[in-house]
Amino acid sequence: MRVDHDRENNVAYIYLVDEIGEGEAVTQIEVEDDELRGEIVLDLDREGRLLGIEVLGASRILRPEVLAQADDEADDGDDGDESGPGGGVSLPPYEPHLR
Repeated sequence: MRVDHDRENNVAYIYLVDEIGEGEAVTQIEVEDDELRGEIVLDLDREGRLLGIEVLGASRILRPEVLAQADDEADDGDDGDESGPGGGVSLPPYEPHLR
């Protein structure tokens, strides 16, 4: 599992698998709850298995130490490219799934 954090857009992505291939996340479910201080989108594969969790308003939902760890891992990368499992990188600009 790894967490990527885009500080500029306040978005995080929690990968529950090593890698999500193009087109593998076929279903997105938005979690709706008045108690959330942001938005959460669950990405599932064809069999309904959870691949990852997108967190909008990450600084309001995730603990600071989780985001700090993601930022530290991103800083450890040599060239900004994805460094594989356990290595965080900045996400591309957020494009909403369900709007």
